[in-house]
Amino acid sequence: MPITIGEPINERDPNGRLKVNIATVFPKTGTIVTAPPHFHALQRLAYLEGLKLSRQHEGLPPLSPAQEEKVMEEAVDLVADERGIFIRPNTARMDLAVAADEVLQEILAKRLIRYLWLADGTVRGVLKRRGESWRIYQPPTEESQIVKTIIESRTTISGGTVYYYAASSGTRVLTFTEFSRLEALPDEGLKEQLREIATISQRRNHRGCPEIVFFEVRDGFAVSPADIDASEVPIRTIYQTMRDRFRAAVGDDYRADDLGNARWRNRMFSWLMSDGNSEPLDPESMGLDPEFSMRIEWLPGARIDDGELILDPAIEEPYGPDRRRQVPRVVRGLILNIAQEFDGLEYVNVGKLLPSARRNAQRGGRHEVYLAQIKHRQAPDETLQIIRMQKWGVAERLDKGHSLERAMVESEEYTEYILYRLLACRQLRMNSPQHLMPRKVGETYDGTNSCYRGQRIWTPYFLRDYVDGIATDRMPARKLHDAGYAVEFARLFGQAAASNLVLGRAELTGEAVFDVGDELVIEDAQGHPVEIAVTDHVGTFADWQGKLESRGPEYARPVIARWQTVANPQAFAEAYVAGLREQFQRIQNDYARNRRAFDTLFKHQSWARDDGSLPSRWARVLERLAATDGPSLCELIERCIRAGVSVVTP
Repeated sequence: MPITIGEPINERDPNGRLKVNIATVFPKTGTIVTAPPHFHALQRLAYLEGLKLSRQHEGLPPLSPAQEEKVMEEAVDLVADERGIFIRPNTARMDLAVAADEVLQEILAKRLIRYLWLADGTVRGVLKRRGESWRIYQPPTEESQIVKTIIESRTTISGGTVYYYAASSGTRVLTFTEFSRLEALPDEGLKEQLREIATISQRRNHRGCPEIVFFEVRDGFAVSPADIDASEVPIRTIYQTMRDRFRAAVGDDYRADDLGNARWRNRMFSWLMSDGNSEPLDPESMGLDPEFSMRIEWLPGARIDDGELILDPAIEEPYGPDRRRQVPRVVRGLILNIAQEFDGLEYVNVGKLLPSARRNAQRGGRHEVYLAQIKHRQAPDETLQIIRMQKWGVAERLDKGHSLERAMVESEEYTEYILYRLLACRQLRMNSPQHLMPRKVGETYDGTNSCYRGQRIWTPYFLRDYVDGIATDRMPARKLHDAGYAVEFARLFGQAAASNLVLGRAELTGEAVFDVGDELVIEDAQGHPVEIAVTDHVGTFADWQGKLESRGPEYARPVIARWQTVANPQAFAEAYVAGLREQFQRIQNDYARNRRAFDTLFKHQSWARDDGSLPSRWARVLERLAATDGPSLCELIERCIRAGVSVVTP
């Protein structure tokens, strides 16, 4: 146990307030100094004086000046508040910060111990390599809450310039959009607002945080009082020069205040949630799409030291506002599986994906999705894997009252169905992930079937590579405003729609499943769209009996929804329909050229016509494909687009 000089670090007074706000750790001796005076420098001196006396009593020689200096340098500063204990690391000696962390863990729950300077790459890197990304990134937040927080943060100082106020730090964030709006002011009002910005942006508040920051500036843009008051140049000319410099200092994604742009929205939210000690964390630093990254709750992971797997002890700790939440029990098993399967690991971080607000609530079964960040010792970068639990596994079938044997058999059959269904998707030109690996993880059943409660079962899941792309339904408006980009995207979008339509992808309630977040636009190095990948083929073959023409209005909807956003709506619609027509023709030609190969793809499985099995659905889908007139289908969709546009266009 650590030695504490002073009050215990988590001691509270009769009013429930912490007694200690400042402390210093000496990791080498496992000592925590909390005694007043509450200044880190004075606590260091107090420890050193105590060490000298101790050595004197033990008959040891006095410390040399160099040894005294080393003792002082090997101390680690702590700051405490109601949120927990914060380690203030020296980024040049992260080994000391980690050692102090381990000393504190002997007396405190790990989730109460936090780090400052998380925006520093050195600090983040050390934590990530220890399987502790959960200590870096903020909890996932629903998009609606992010939007609400941003809207409600808008404020002014004198009633003029609008800022986004970060309550946690007291900093006001000024965007290029709001700075640009000052142009509408008369000269005197403009000068007054520029003077406000120039004066207050030079200050820091009582927390030591800047009063005003300029949102996402890259090149040190600033507004100086001298630029405004000590110049003979007209104020409007001064402002226009500032505005142009501000614009040049901000990246394309951050020049427009756009709540619909996930990159802008999530970055602003990060600023608003920042504690003000440094720039906020960039959600993309994990190599993830901004919208996707904000839906991940990072959980305790593991690291490998000298070949030994060390699970983060926080995996056993309760957490959350009420300290009642538990890390899902399956996470431990997933980490163990990854450690066995991926040899030569350095670390693994695991995150749980927050359900999408657009997911159909009527879908039954299990829908947990995890993300694993895996680092091999010999690889330069991490790899990202998506882990999706099988919708209908052993537990879900036991819950229905089935016997364990029947539940296991049906679970295996469903795994086979999913893999064959993916094969069918690729056969009909759906661009789906090329590596979907079925795996199992052991769990203890605790469901509603009392006969098997406590029984060890094996739950199936699927592992695939993370696809880095932009969801079609989350495409930033600025990209669609680019006529060239929009047309190329529309052509690829139409191709994806054709495969989706042929495969009968639909909800059990009947509506088509398309453009709901599963289709990701992949861009090249220049930012041009080159393909659309479908990362989830749920709902495939749900519609295997209806006519394709009945889906015309639904496949016109993606164009209608973007009609007032794209640069050239007519060109966008034409490119979409052209892509759909081309892809539909390719699929029909594939089938015509290799009809026997298509017809016998699932011949080895026993089935009866229209029995609902995959082979029977496959046969009907192929019959429907051959019987459908492609040009007529596309003309129908064109008519549906025109009809829909006439309603949404003023």
